[in-house]
Amino acid sequence: MKRMTKKQMYLYGLPGLATLFTFTMFTTYGLYFFTDVVGLSGSFAGFIMTIGTIWDAVTDPLVGMISDARDPKKGRRRPFLIAFAIPFGIVTWLLFTSWNFVETTQKIYFIIVAILFYTFQTLIDIPYTSLSGEVTNDYDTRSRLAMIRTFWAIVGVALGSGIMAYTSFLTPVVGSVKNAWSVCFAIFGLICTMSILIGWKVSKGYENQDVIIKEKVTFKDLLNGPFRNKAYLHLTAAFIFAILAQAVFLGVMVYYFTYNLQLNNMQISMVNIIMWIVALFWVFPINRWSVKYSKAKAWCISMGIWFACMVIFPLFVLKPKSAIGPIIMTSILVVGLNALYQVIYAMISDCVEVDCLINDVRKDGIFYSMATVSQKIAAAIGVSVLGNCIDWIGYNGQNATQTLYTQHGIAVLFIGVTCVCLLISIICMMTNPLTKKRYQDVLEALKKKEHGYKINIEEFKDLLIIKKKR
Repeated sequence: MKRMTKKQMYLYGLPGLATLFTFTMFTTYGLYFFTDVVGLSGSFAGFIMTIGTIWDAVTDPLVGMISDARDPKKGRRRPFLIAFAIPFGIVTWLLFTSWNFVETTQKIYFIIVAILFYTFQTLIDIPYTSLSGEVTNDYDTRSRLAMIRTFWAIVGVALGSGIMAYTSFLTPVVGSVKNAWSVCFAIFGLICTMSILIGWKVSKGYENQDVIIKEKVTFKDLLNGPFRNKAYLHLTAAFIFAILAQAVFLGVMVYYFTYNLQLNNMQISMVNIIMWIVALFWVFPINRWSVKYSKAKAWCISMGIWFACMVIFPLFVLKPKSAIGPIIMTSILVVGLNALYQVIYAMISDCVEVDCLINDVRKDGIFYSMATVSQKIAAAIGVSVLGNCIDWIGYNGQNATQTLYTQHGIAVLFIGVTCVCLLISIICMMTNPLTKKRYQDVLEALKKKEHGYKINIEEFKDLLIIKKKR
């Protein structure tokens, strides 16, 4: 298997800017755009995003199975990139573009566009992330590829975090706030399309054409793959609770900074922008920890730092009306938000190799799609529960200040719930049996299997749920 140069690896990672950036922008600013820019009700705006999430959970494993079943000679992953790069860019623009439709037509329009957005996002993201398992089987190189993908994603998020400033500047030029949002996302859509096409171009010749595929991939493969893989189950559990931590942390952060720390909008924007800029530099230590120790240890270190910040800073550092403490806190704990995607997507391909011990076919698409389904369902549950909790603690968005009871409730959500989720995530990953050494054992066994030697599957019972013969 030929190696990518450093330049090729950085160019290969560019589609990560498109997929993770757009997903983050939609989940972060979607509700605001629909309610404050378009003028839809909050409940209907939430309905649009819920419909999209449900549809996404259905399409992710379907695209994974379709991708896995394609003829390797014709390409299982790369054809998706060239086919859907332009549609993905167009729908990114349309998602944040409001036309002068009547209300009913406007609602139908955004439902359709949201479904199209999630569809094209899946058609790009699943094959692209699965491709990383084929371009290399080197443990450390996969960590670097995941690092680069995350780096570009953060570049996109950092770029997008200034959307409020961009639209304020453009509004007098283009005539309205709606037009300003449309222009911004037309540019973002073009950037996304170009990044996907570059990733498609640079990955030519690296897709594995000799991989053995199953003629017919069924839902049974979901059970005989991920759900028999102990390493993958540990990884998924850690991922789910970290996603819940992320949903609560990002969802409550603005409330906590506004009402508990009494920061103004400019201070909160500054904290957010600096956090994502600093995040760019955290990708390198995470990669170093992954290579030097293991991916699981890199995860635990990163999440441990996030956990420590959530305990130490609110107790001893954060002061009302001061943005210094929040800037320092978020600049440190963002290492955990980085690892959330950087480490997980590097580990999934390792779990696929474990699956190959009992199956002769690679099912990268199924494994990656099941991970994204977990991510999106966890995020949806987290946001839904969070909304109910906000109501339960008596929050009223029309009030300039909140009651002491409500402030305590916000603090409990922001600090307590986030910390509990992080702690469970760390435990799940600490107990993951797929260490760096065990991965090397898996690779050696697979080499023996390829050369016709029989392997004793019982030697890997710590990694797999082995069915007993009747």
